[in-house]
Amino acid sequence: MRGIFAIDPGEQTGVAWGIVDDSRTALAIESMGKRIYSGSETVKGSESEQIRELFHLWTTFKRRCVFTHLLEPDQVDLVIEDFVLYPGERPGKKTTAPERIAWGFEGYRMASYDDWRRKGKHYSPINWQLASSASRFFKDRKLMELANAWIVGREHERSALAHMILRLNVVLDGRKPLR
Repeated sequence: MRGIFAIDPGEQTGVAWGIVDDSRTALAIESMGKRIYSGSETVKGSESEQIRELFHLWTTFKRRCVFTHLLEPDQVDLVIEDFVLYPGERPGKKTTAPERIAWGFEGYRMASYDDWRRKGKHYSPINWQLASSASRFFKDRKLMELANAWIVGREHERSALAHMILRLNVVLDGRKPLR
């Protein structure tokens, strides 16, 4: 089992989470479709409000994965879309909000970890993923429906769910094949 928490940062930030079975030779889509303790949310508000809410959602998810579902802390993945500002895009607050929220969230986590380190807490590294890498799932409605990840009218949450699928694919591809 593996917990995955994915963030698509922006003016409205999509978040998705769930625990998936990564121990069998199933496809990522099948595992996503059968995930447990799952949910998604669109986080709105100022950047500082979003950062605090993301931290609250993340820590709640990780604690529940570890203390209720008995996963090891390193079995809980944090995934964040790695925002890239392309040439020709108008720079400014709107186009750089994803960067500021992602790095603000990371700074908030780092400060908390420095406080927790005295208590022996675990720090989860970020798995940065390009939007273009997850878009192959996001744009395929049939595939997203099979993964129980197509949410009508909630584009940012669908994007976060696509990042979950991508992360699970990476995890499944990286394990040794069963003999």
